Amino acid sequence: MRRAWKAHLRWIGGGARAVLRTWTARRAWQAARSGVSYLLARKGWAFRPPRYPLFLGVEPTTACNLRCPHCVSGLRAFSRPTGRLDPALLETLLAELHPYLWGVLFYFQGEPLLHPEIGRLIRLADQYRLLTSLSTNGHFLSEEKCYELLMAGLVHLRLSLDGMTQQTYSRYRQEGHLQTVLDGLDRLLRLRRKLRSPFPLVEVQFIAFRHNVHEIPAFLRWAYEVGVERAVVKKAQLLQPSAESYAEWIPPEVSRYTLGSDGAVRLAGQLPNACWRLWRAAEVTWDGQVLPCCFDKNAQYAFGSLQQGSFTEIWHSSAAQRFRKTVFQDRQSIDICRNCSEGVKPWL
Repeated sequence: MRRAWKAHLRWIGGGARAVLRTWTARRAWQAARSGVSYLLARKGWAFRPPRYPLFLGVEPTTACNLRCPHCVSGLRAFSRPTGRLDPALLETLLAELHPYLWGVLFYFQGEPLLHPEIGRLIRLADQYRLLTSLSTNGHFLSEEKCYELLMAGLVHLRLSLDGMTQQTYSRYRQEGHLQTVLDGLDRLLRLRRKLRSPFPLVEVQFIAFRHNVHEIPAFLRWAYEVGVERAVVKKAQLLQPSAESYAEWIPPEVSRYTLGSDGAVRLAGQLPNACWRLWRAAEVTWDGQVLPCCFDKNAQYAFGSLQQGSFTEIWHSSAAQRFRKTVFQDRQSIDICRNCSEGVKPWL
């Protein structure tokens, strides 16, 4: 318990330090305007999306080393082109948006550390004093890669670890090796201590499945013993919810879904006709398609492409406006929204 409290304090202190470094009057004003415009839209009093998002989700690559069965990357099931981000595209994007942005999240589909220039991508955002975050499966945290991330200025790293034994871990993280991930995390924490750096703040994530839910207490104890700043348990998401996949993967005691008497799997709770994600963030694929959010895994609802116009033009395009208005009028009519965690508590 004492270790957990110390980690919590490091998380709060590190987060405050990162936000203060990022803060500017223009960014603060943009955040305030975004919050007010969202409240007005939700109340139905005015519908004016913010001029810019507060955060960008950027896809470094669609490639992944694992074969997770409820992941488009793991299944190699993309219906859109695959590839990796050209740093020049990110450089152009940040040159346009950096005065208003708060941060860049380097993950969508794929494993970010497979991008050969991931350090350069992070530095492009860090030069503008933006918050930077990266989510990884942890298989490529070599000594050199850990040093690259530290020197690039990465603020936050999330590592997914869905089992405390090789058997439970590889049930979902297929073709993955638990010891490789544990060794990589140890290298990162050891090098961070050696360099006396407060960053990256390290968060470990445990997705609760039917086969590993009994390991949650052991996961939380382990996490704070090794010295990370945060440990979270996430309710599993099914790529295509069905009674069969629910029975195989979802523990009823830790679930974002309900199983109806008709056999249909639905999100627990009522989805509101509103979405804060559409106001605060946008997703950009490796080839420059601007998406409404990270649930649009195959770019089905792309607002436009950066190959044909600026981000601001695309963010306020007719396609973007139509999508937002549909969400605020009839969110259930959009298939990706029916499996979205916005408005549903995804964490334990």
